Formats: sequence, C-alpha cells, structure tokens
Amino acid sequence: MHRKYITLVAAALVAGTAFAQSGPTVYGVADLSVESVSATGATAGAVGNDIPSRIRLNANSSLLGVKGKYDVGNGNAVIYQFETYIDLGNNEYAGINAPATSATGSTITTAGLNGSSTSMFGGRRDTFLGMTGDWGTLKAGYMTTGFRGATAKADLAPGSTGVTASYEVFGYAGAGKNWFQRYPSIMYTTPTFSGFSAAVTYIPNTTKAVENGQVDPGGWDVLARYENKLFHVTFVHTDLKDVTFGGFASETNKSDALFAGISFPTGTSVSAMYNMSKATLLPTTVGATSFEMKQNSFYIGVKQVVGPHEFMVNYQSAPKHTGTNLPATGAYAEADSGASSIAARYGYNLFKNTQLFVLYAAITNEAQSAINFNVGAIGTAGQVKAGADPKAFGAGLRFVF
Repeated sequence: MHRKYITLVAAALVAGTAFAQSGPTVYGVADLSVESVSATGATAGAVGNDIPSRIRLNANSSLLGVKGKYDVGNGNAVIYQFETYIDLGNNEYAGINAPATSATGSTITTAGLNGSSTSMFGGRRDTFLGMTGDWGTLKAGYMTTGFRGATAKADLAPGSTGVTASYEVFGYAGAGKNWFQRYPSIMYTTPTFSGFSAAVTYIPNTTKAVENGQVDPGGWDVLARYENKLFHVTFVHTDLKDVTFGGFASETNKSDALFAGISFPTGTSVSAMYNMSKATLLPTTVGATSFEMKQNSFYIGVKQVVGPHEFMVNYQSAPKHTGTNLPATGAYAEADSGASSIAARYGYNLFKNTQLFVLYAAITNEAQSAINFNVGAIGTAGQVKAGADPKAFGAGLRFVF
C-alpha cells in the first residue's frame, strides 16, 4: 500500500514538473553576412562626406527569445515573450560599423575594433505580457506596431531583415521614417472571423514633458486584415505625435498604408505596399511657422522558389516631398528629396532551417535625400550624407531554431 502511494505521489510530481517546464520555448535566429558596403556621390563632395568601400560583418536581425503560454482555464491563457537582439560580431549597437573619424594617417586602437560594448546582447525586441482567449488577445510591453507588423508580413526577405528588406526606402522615407519602430504599447487583437481580423495599438504618453503644453509623445494605430490560403490584404492607419523626428516644438504624423501579397502554386510570391504619409512640424525657433510635409512611397517584390532555390527581387520608391511652407533646402525640402532602391537576393536552403545566401542592394538618393539602410545601416545616424548612394554586396548564412 505504501509503495503504491509513493508511486502515485512520484508520478504526480513528475507530471507537475513536466507541465511547468512545457510552457517556455527558447527560439532564435543566427543570421550573419559578410558585406562590401559604401555610400558615395554625396552632394557636398567626397572629402569628409563619402563613405568609401569597406568590408563588414552584418548580424542582420539575429535574435534570442523565450516565449510561453500558461492555461488558466475557461479557454484563457497567460502569454509572455522576452526577446533580444544578438550581436554576432559586428557590434551594430556599439558603432563598429561607423567609419573612423580620426585624422588622416592615424591608427585605430583595438578598442575601436571592439566598439564601446562587447556584450552579445543588444537592443530589446518584442517583449510583452498578456492574455488570450476566445475573445481575442491583449498584450502590453515593448512591441511592434501594426504598421511594422504589416510590413514584415508582406516582406519577401526571410525574417524581413538585412539590406534587402522592404523597409529601406518604403515607409522609411520622409514623414514615415520611424513607423517601423517598436514602442512601449498596449495592443488588442480580435479573433479571426472567416479570414477577417483587426488590431488596435495604443502608445501611452509616458514621457510627456513636465511643462504644460510642451512635448506630449504617444499615439495609436489600427489594423484591418483579410487573409486566406492564397492571398492577404491589410490596411493600417497610424496617428503619432511627437515621437518620429525629434528636435521640433511639436509634430503630428499620420499614415494610411495598404499591404497585399499573393502566393501561387508555382512557388511564385508577389507583394506590394503603398504608404501615404503626412507630417506637420513646428520648428523650435521663436515665431516659427509650422510646415506640412507629405511623401508617398511604395514597394513591389517578387520571389520564386524552385526546389531548394529562392530568388527574390524588389523595388522601392519614395518620390520627392510635397506640402506647405517646406524649407528651401535640407532634409525637409521639396526639391531633390526623393529616393529609390533595388535589391536582389538568392538563397539556397541546405535544410528547412538553414540557408546560404548572396545579396545585392543599392539606394539612389536625390541631392537632398540621405536615406540609409535600415537593418544594416552604413555608419551611424547622419554619416550617410545627402546625395550619397548606399550600396551593399555580400553573402551569408541564416539559421533558425
């Protein structure tokens, strides 16, 4: 009898332990490419403005995460996720990809090659806590906005990462340049009804200025989607305040964007995106007049899968700014403010989760445009000067676990 009782208790303990440990799932992506990059043709001339060719390691969006789901009864569950960027050697967040600014003829110390931080853990990625059930999903934390999520869904580059990703010119230009960011936010997503779903994201004004009437950052976006086995269509409206550009007394930023993708039985996938963005900006100069800047952008991409081979090309364009009271020169001017890009990628799938690839990407900036690569920028913010054209060519390995 005692032996039977001990056996039952032991079995219960083992079952309880197994249940507790079944929730957390460790996952990640190791994506590393060796690239030759440059940004030449700056409007102001080559000296101190062009970035000559160099070889770099680009960790793309390599990441490590833990996620899980815990059933609390009645069809409800607690969900959680903790995710971080992983540095595979390029010290993207420590600035190792930044061109040296030392005097001509001087050397760079060893610390200069290591960057300012040697930790493998970099920028925070989607990290949240929430609940889900038949009523939908409610999450709070540091999360991808609806706009960024819709773009990643339509992107044809694996993981929506690297210099061939969709958000190099599309949406990253002009008034929409930072709508691909993550924010501390609260998101509610509806259940899917016959292919239809929706989501609302609220970004609280946590960092509102102390003084009344001053900077009051925050905003929201709303997403509506229809999806079936053949195609998906998504519309996103975004409304942000005082969070996009910085350096202004006030900003309002609005966007209406449409995303679509279709997959054919032949292994062909086609994606298209169109974004209409508008920003109203008030300079900090006393007595300054606000100005309105508009810029539409689009993306078109095609991918063909043939056995283990994947071929992908995309084209992105953001014509010049339009608006009211635009400055005559500079980043917010109307003249020569457009940009376009073209990218190509070939991947060979060694296994289901392992891919070798080669890539090429080039951005063409007009004289007053300075768009850089987003994932894998050349240098740090502002180092690609107006008129310079970033280019990248390389090869790499992507492993998903």
